[in-house]
Amino acid sequence: MFRVRMFAALILLGSAFQLLARDVSVEQNAVQYARRAYEQIEAEHKADVEQASLTKEALVSLKKKYDEEQKKAALSGKKKQQAKARLDKAQAALDAAWKK
Repeated sequence: MFRVRMFAALILLGSAFQLLARDVSVEQNAVQYARRAYEQIEAEHKADVEQASLTKEALVSLKKKYDEEQKKAALSGKKKQQAKARLDKAQAALDAAWKK
């Protein structure tokens, strides 16, 4: 009788360990899944940060280029006004010569 009870207790204990092992296995799988998801998101975040940095550098470069082109356009506008003034003066001189 003692042997039967001992055998039954061992079977129950073995079943309990088996259930516990299943729970641990499920938890291990959950941790592995969460770790893979985290690593993917971490890699995506790193790529996004790098892209943002590259975009910022490009923006700074474009801002400098824009400022240079604005200065160039302002200078050419002044040159255009001066050339127009010389043209008007020459045209007035020609018109005066024709009138004489």
